[in-house]
Amino acid sequence: MKRIYRALVPVRFREKVKEYQEYQEYQKLRREEGHVYQCFDATKSVFVHIPKAGGISIIKSLYGDQAGGFGHPSYMRFLKLFGKKRFNAYYKFTFVRNPWDRLHSAYGFLKKGGMNPQDKQFSDEVMSQVNTFEDFVMRWLTPERVSEWVHFIPQYKYITNAKGEIVVDFVGRFENFETDFESISKHIGVNQSLIHLNKTKDKKVFDYREVYTIAMKERVTELYKEDIKFFEYNF
Repeated sequence: MKRIYRALVPVRFREKVKEYQEYQEYQKLRREEGHVYQCFDATKSVFVHIPKAGGISIIKSLYGDQAGGFGHPSYMRFLKLFGKKRFNAYYKFTFVRNPWDRLHSAYGFLKKGGMNPQDKQFSDEVMSQVNTFEDFVMRWLTPERVSEWVHFIPQYKYITNAKGEIVVDFVGRFENFETDFESISKHIGVNQSLIHLNKTKDKKVFDYREVYTIAMKERVTELYKEDIKFFEYNF
């Protein structure tokens, strides 16, 4: 049946149908009590959750412990969900993180199985074949594979349009977490304290630079050059 559908129905029409179905699913979530989409409407704000940049702490601190998860959609999905007029009117923000630090954090997170069945499957099928962080960076992580899993996708792709323009109103930094959180909470009128969640268990304080060789540093510099340029990060 699917083969016949693809053969008879034009691609452009199929894409429209899929887009409409996704839109209806988003609207359903917006009506779901306690879902973070509903919280976005209540505060007239949109949080673009870039992986491994403290997003879970942001969601729970600003929108309440009951706020359901919503994955890591880019700004484009929110644009479709809320519509251009409402999306432009809402206060849009995100958090970014030093690319070298973020990559090492994502590696450790997925090596331990992540936090959902999809992460666990990726960990079992892919990360189990990688012996060390150096092996991961130098052998597994290629320009093609960077986009294969959500935790490795360059951060700029979540918040820039086709013209390469940043479309959110505020870009917070993981390195300036508490101060930037306070600025955002005041702007959207949520008087809540920051709570820290999803921290790596038993993680010792260390300088991420210690785990990089010169070759590893240069490889990540090339793979994430747009993040480095957009957000002005240095190793």
